[in-house]
Amino acid sequence: MLSNVKKMFANGTRESVTSDIVSGLMVFLIALPLSVGIALASGAPPSAGLWAAIFGGILGSVTGGSYLTINGPAAGLIVVVLGAIQDLGAGDPQAGFRRALAAFVVAGVIQIIFGKLKLGRLGLAIPGSVIHGMLSAIGVIIMTKQLFVALGIAASGKNTLAMMAELPSKAQNLNPEVALIAACGLMIVLAFNTYEGAWKKYVPLPLFVVLSGVGLARLFDFQHLHTIQSHGLSFDVSPKLLLALPTSLAKTIVSPDFSMIGKGIFWFHVVTLSLIASIESLLSAAAVDKLDPLNRKSNLDQELISKGICNAALGLIGGLPIIAEMVRSKANVQNGAKTPLANFTHGLAILLFVLAAPSLLNNIPLATFAAVLIPVGYSLAHPSQFFHTAKVGREHFAAFVISLVVTLGTDLLVGVMAGILVEMAWNLYNGANPLDIFSVKAQVEKVEGDKLKLLVTSPLTFTNLLSLRSKIEAYSSSNHMVLDLSGSKMVDHTTRQHLTKLQADAQTRGRTLELLFCESHVPFSSHPDSGLRKRSPTVPRSAAVESQSQVSPTKAHSSQNPRIDA
Repeated sequence: MLSNVKKMFANGTRESVTSDIVSGLMVFLIALPLSVGIALASGAPPSAGLWAAIFGGILGSVTGGSYLTINGPAAGLIVVVLGAIQDLGAGDPQAGFRRALAAFVVAGVIQIIFGKLKLGRLGLAIPGSVIHGMLSAIGVIIMTKQLFVALGIAASGKNTLAMMAELPSKAQNLNPEVALIAACGLMIVLAFNTYEGAWKKYVPLPLFVVLSGVGLARLFDFQHLHTIQSHGLSFDVSPKLLLALPTSLAKTIVSPDFSMIGKGIFWFHVVTLSLIASIESLLSAAAVDKLDPLNRKSNLDQELISKGICNAALGLIGGLPIIAEMVRSKANVQNGAKTPLANFTHGLAILLFVLAAPSLLNNIPLATFAAVLIPVGYSLAHPSQFFHTAKVGREHFAAFVISLVVTLGTDLLVGVMAGILVEMAWNLYNGANPLDIFSVKAQVEKVEGDKLKLLVTSPLTFTNLLSLRSKIEAYSSSNHMVLDLSGSKMVDHTTRQHLTKLQADAQTRGRTLELLFCESHVPFSSHPDSGLRKRSPTVPRSAAVESQSQVSPTKAHSSQNPRIDA
């Protein structure tokens, strides 16, 4: 913890400290409405989102393993938290929330154990197709649920697919004033995303959406109960359409209920939360590292420990679980942050605001939060995800679609497992050896000087990627390593992409990681990081897809392309 405090002032200059504080205050303006909106969408009290942002900023900054990430409640966990509250409450949302808090505590402890066991790198080996499918499903779920809020109507469907089916008919009974507030918020978001300019990094978009909603709610007199008539229907307009937050933060503290700890459904949600929260945090931390102008790397194991500490503590007082949140982290980098002081500042600012002026939040209409969250859901489920995964290859696209559809029809963990099984089945079909599914056969040869060659004979898939990486890291003292994959029957996309990233990382450290394939390795698609398999002798040479990574017809190919696929 002391080392993290030192990191906050690592640069030691007044300019650096000032930029961190300014960035933290800018992120505070973004995080405040987002945190409340995420709590409402999760079926939790709005205070749960505020507690998460406060703890994620203050406690997360002094225990974390990253430099520029912003911690807090995230859209990616809405589905997980809502499912836990509904399943554990069995129709009683208050009881469900308290039982879900107990699950947050246990999940946090498991995350701490993950970090202590040095399992931080596990999230990096999950196929990108499954991750994209999971995030796209979360985006669709968020948009579907929030559209009902934005239109002032209630959903009756039991799952997302059913809710999507009933939305067109129920939209005919929309509340016009509620819908207008949400529409104005969405128009502001659209205008913000349409016009480019350096000014955008100084504009806290969610705050502007909130201010427009507050103004319209005042105009429509949401503060007092009255009835309006529209398209032949009557609608009640009242303070129930506004945020309701206790004026004292101490009154929002809720203790967990561990009464269901012996039930299977309780542990199902514990496992789901600990896995999904860990995966999302690791992916976000790794993504933010790419944006770091100082090229620093996060300690992923410490990140897991930090998130576990925060989530266990939040479960004890009534807060939502947190992750390293990508949208706020990106804004943090754009605003010039250099150290965890920015994360600390954003959490402290939220705490001070809620203590000083909690009643101001109760003027925000609920439809405004829907306007903030719908674009977040759309960004997660952007149509480009379909084109991207299809371009990588059929197996990638199949796993993506299966993860997406199964999640929408069942739940997140089942969807992720379904996608992983599809990827595994495809790899086995294309030559992966069941006996080597979690391990790699390789031997080392010394070439000259400190140049080493690692000869790999096993098929390489996402399931044995960590074993391969361990073998590479065992010889990290070598300034030049040749990874000879000519004896490998296949290399899947996840492994190929990861090796490309390792090449880029080695290059930034003044080292060389050289990849050797053989002339019979054929890519599955034209994508630069497509998976490879050895061509059958019956397949004509002309059938091979030419790509930047393909070998010459006379010798093994050395791939040193440092491209990183976003």
